[in-house]
Amino acid sequence: MLKNILFIAKKDFSYSLKDKSLLVWMFIMPLVFFGFIGSTTGGLGGQKGSSNIAIWESVENMSQTNPLAKQLIRNLASENYTIKIFNKTTAAKEIKYHFKDYTRQLWLPINMQEKLDKGEKIEIQYLSSASGLGQDKDKFAIEKAIYKTLGDVLVFKKFHGDTNNISFDEINKLPQNIVVDISSAGEKRIIPSGFNQAVPGILVMFIMMIALSSGSVALFLERQSGVLKRLASTPLTRTEIVLGKWLGKWFVTLLQLAYGMLTGWLIFKIHWGNHLLAIVLVLSIWAAFNAALAVLLGSFAQSEGQVSLIATVSSLLLAALGGCWWPIEITPQWMQSLAHFLPTGWIMDVLHQLMYFGANLADVSWQIMALITISIASLSIAFRRFKFF
Repeated sequence: MLKNILFIAKKDFSYSLKDKSLLVWMFIMPLVFFGFIGSTTGGLGGQKGSSNIAIWESVENMSQTNPLAKQLIRNLASENYTIKIFNKTTAAKEIKYHFKDYTRQLWLPINMQEKLDKGEKIEIQYLSSASGLGQDKDKFAIEKAIYKTLGDVLVFKKFHGDTNNISFDEINKLPQNIVVDISSAGEKRIIPSGFNQAVPGILVMFIMMIALSSGSVALFLERQSGVLKRLASTPLTRTEIVLGKWLGKWFVTLLQLAYGMLTGWLIFKIHWGNHLLAIVLVLSIWAAFNAALAVLLGSFAQSEGQVSLIATVSSLLLAALGGCWWPIEITPQWMQSLAHFLPTGWIMDVLHQLMYFGANLADVSWQIMALITISIASLSIAFRRFKFF
């Protein structure tokens, strides 16, 4: 029995690799997606490092001559921002970008000092294209710099009675009487981004896409052309045929898995963590699950177009909602909750936990058991509903 299963699997595997379009999607397109998604999502995890902020001063040299503006910019710089000053003169010049090209833009009003002296409200406009955690971080940092500047004004006023001829040089030299004692509350989780997120995520998506599209279409065409009907007339049993077809498609997804992990390591310098064998095991289970889905979809499909549509839409949708395109940790809470019910969410959670968050195999046992359960269930349904014609 095992010999017959392996015979069918090997034939199915070898025939699949004769499809040139499949080879393109297996060996070329993953590299394209790794590079594109990885290079465009490098800042989603919120890594450390300075950020550029463009400041528009209403009056030339306001950032140098106006004490209030100068102190605000000083406090912004202390929040790890790289300051780029623009005004009507410098706007037409190239610093590195034009003011409008920066993703963080802040406008300083022309009459800051006058309004301060009169006790009037000062409005500082800020515009950012960031969203999610990035936007929250910027808002907190800028508000902190503003409130610190306000605090510096109050300290100066305490010493001198008013804000006329205000200068913060004396304030900046004062000792810091309040010291914050900082200690660790546990290991910090650095959310993966860039290639660290893209390579595992896109690999998960391509395993699903290759299995559902190529595997299901091939099985449907074999059913349409009568190949499966001729197989049914041979001494091979139903069990041998179904398991052989499933194993052949599993071999294809395992090849995709090995290629993706190897190129991720060699080209994109991905470190697969300290639990390499566990990661290979989990991804192999994921490949087995999708191979079972391919057999199931190939048996249910009524047309080649239907197979392609279902395979493409389901792969892209599950990949997006499960955290393959971006770290699920930066998405809204409803999306994170939804990912707990999706197989792509389970597999991406396992990869993040094992690769980046210091977990071990026991910590992700329920996700692994869930993947094994749906793999067995999918294969069982595919076995019962397999059609030869």
